Amino acid sequence: MRRWQYQVALSLIAPWLLWDAWRRYRHARAGHRRLLEQFGRLRDGLPRGGVWLHAVSLGEVRAAAMLVSAVQARWPDLPIVISTTTETGAEAARGLDLPHFYAPFDLAFAQRRVLARLRPRLMVVMETELWPNLVREAGRADVPLVIANARLSDRSYRRYARWGGGLLREVLRGVELICAQSIADRDRFLALGAVRAEDCGNLKFDLPVSEKAEPLPTDRRLTWLAASTHPGEEAQVLGAHQAVLARYPEARLILVPRHPERAGEVRRLVERSGLSVGTWAPDRPPDSRPAVEVIDRAGLLAGLFAEVPVVFMGGSLVSVGGHNPIEPAAVGRAVLHGPAVQNFRQVFAVLGERNACREVADSKTLAAAVIECFARPEDWAATGSRARAVIAEHRGAADRLVGRLAAWLD
Repeated sequence: MRRWQYQVALSLIAPWLLWDAWRRYRHARAGHRRLLEQFGRLRDGLPRGGVWLHAVSLGEVRAAAMLVSAVQARWPDLPIVISTTTETGAEAARGLDLPHFYAPFDLAFAQRRVLARLRPRLMVVMETELWPNLVREAGRADVPLVIANARLSDRSYRRYARWGGGLLREVLRGVELICAQSIADRDRFLALGAVRAEDCGNLKFDLPVSEKAEPLPTDRRLTWLAASTHPGEEAQVLGAHQAVLARYPEARLILVPRHPERAGEVRRLVERSGLSVGTWAPDRPPDSRPAVEVIDRAGLLAGLFAEVPVVFMGGSLVSVGGHNPIEPAAVGRAVLHGPAVQNFRQVFAVLGERNACREVADSKTLAAAVIECFARPEDWAATGSRARAVIAEHRGAADRLVGRLAAWLD
């Protein structure tokens, strides 16, 4: 792709961007979303001269939290302002007690306006947000831009290599530093034309790790969790649960769709399967729990990982590419997962090398794995302990990244 083609495409979708901003504004909680922020009109009071940190959604914000703590420890007087794209990301960002705004669309005038308003010493973009106008306008404003915790899945690498063209090479040349999650990610960025890319490790390994997992309530021993599931995957999970119930009639499943707005759709799917279903309620008496509890809001998985003994990580029995197993592993929960984990290939590889996770192929093998975990809880707990040890061994990415940022912040 060439720059003029990108600009023409942006012009064509500009009416849709305006409609999308209005839609998000209408559905946001009162006072949380400001209508024109995505076009660069920021509210008063945001700090200038610090770091502009951009994290798209919930997962990126959680990784950014590790970096924020390390930056604040080294430069306690340095202001940080964070931008996100999604509502779930915004909620998590507010929990960091940082000034927040919604990131602008990649329109040159909007990016220029935000940069002029914030005048940051440095911009840090989490993971792989390669926006051509943002990179160009940051360069014109003499704002160095760093990509942190960068990764490229197999699919993204092939797509960039095929379609990126001169525009992608221009964007990569405008990035001061790409701190990649792994050597493989670093090499992909270099192959695409990055000027400077380094393996700094995965920030998500730096999630806080307790000394030992919290003891499980006795009524949760035969409970399993299907986390971050997608369309086409819930049916397989429910099929597995029916097989588990044939062996353990008192077993319970907590089902967490990746997108909470799909909770109603998932509940209807459970009803059609013939299983009892309800919305998850932590204070529900054990003897009144349905066979399946569906979670309809974000932000609860961290607590559930610590409470539920058996975790299946979704996005892996369908072609989504899997979701991050680090958070459950950090609290001593090894995960069951399908074969499609290319989005987190490196993480699953290091866990697999230590027998700290288990791959299943389909609904039938998932059911067999859950049944085995219930039948031999001590063995599965030992697998979880290995998973936690792997996470501990790979910590330190935040400190390595802060060391790189010192070139612009010291």
